[in-house]
Amino acid sequence: MKRTYVYIDGFNFYYGCYKDISRPNWAKYKWLDLERFCDALFPKDNIVTIKYYTALVNNRPPDNHQHDRQKIYLAALTQLKRVEVIHGHFLTEKRKMPLCSSSGTYLGRSAWVLKTEEKGSDVNLAVDLLYDCIKGLYDYAMVISNDSDLVAPIKIVRTDFGKKIGLVNPHTKRPSIQLVHNVDLRFRITEAMMASSQLPGVVKTSAGIALQCPTSWR
Repeated sequence: MKRTYVYIDGFNFYYGCYKDISRPNWAKYKWLDLERFCDALFPKDNIVTIKYYTALVNNRPPDNHQHDRQKIYLAALTQLKRVEVIHGHFLTEKRKMPLCSSSGTYLGRSAWVLKTEEKGSDVNLAVDLLYDCIKGLYDYAMVISNDSDLVAPIKIVRTDFGKKIGLVNPHTKRPSIQLVHNVDLRFRITEAMMASSQLPGVVKTSAGIALQCPTSWR
């Protein structure tokens, strides 16, 4: 079987699978076992490595526990032998922005907001996709994202190195046309895959620490 590397854009995946209003029941699948999930998504492939790109979020009101839940989940993922977690970072700043109605009409005034931007994940994914290709680590690469910024490295991997690229759009909206036109295969995530790919309720680390699925995720 061909060696396959999977590259997951963590926040693109999160907002596509868990925050899409057309998927109201999918939030209960956040305790996701990425190994089982990728094996279900690509059953004909030899999944060698799964790279998950994310950044540590901060606890913010009104919840104030986002960071705590994410930290537990990432610790659980590190117990999986084929999963590698690669960190970017967040930038949060106060910014004055225009207010609009639900239809997008400008309301004639502005408000101060906390603007949070995730930095580094798309760049890290692109660099690894190219670097791993140059090193000859994979035959197939599967990219789970709908970020058109990844078109350039995908083109290089396919055109210059002859590697096959598969695409998974984690959103229900139409995939990026630029991405679609530059990949060899496309795959679809189903609720059945998510439901059958959950981690055990309690994951024990190599040090014997018990990591429990957050209550709000059950």
